[in-house]
Amino acid sequence: MTLKILVVDDNPICRQVLTELLAERNWQTVEAENGIQALHQLDVQAFDAVITGFYMPVVDGPHFVRMLKENNTYADVSVIMLSTQEQKVVESELDFDYLSLYLRKPLNCDTKRQLIDHLSSLVVATDGKAA
Repeated sequence: MTLKILVVDDNPICRQVLTELLAERNWQTVEAENGIQALHQLDVQAFDAVITGFYMPVVDGPHFVRMLKENNTYADVSVIMLSTQEQKVVESELDFDYLSLYLRKPLNCDTKRQLIDHLSSLVVATDGKAA
């Protein structure tokens, strides 16, 4: 199964690295620079997962995730947050129950593997629902 993933980050290089990594698995990606653009994309099309940064202009990651999860239409979308901040800083800004995974930037081989493994588990879970 092909996943459709929304990649939200104000850093174009980060978006490009993630898009290329996900494309290696033939997963589709759509990019957004901030939470407002991301919410618009979610209104236009369905996604299996969202990967978002923490610090972004207009609407940052924590606010975007809260808006996403508090909307019944998107509440079940898996959200992965990437941040340069330590986990305790992110936890002080956001309820971690909203996240399916938190990873620290910069992405290295280990964190890339964790991301791919986590997204691959979504494929298995989604395929299991269809059976």
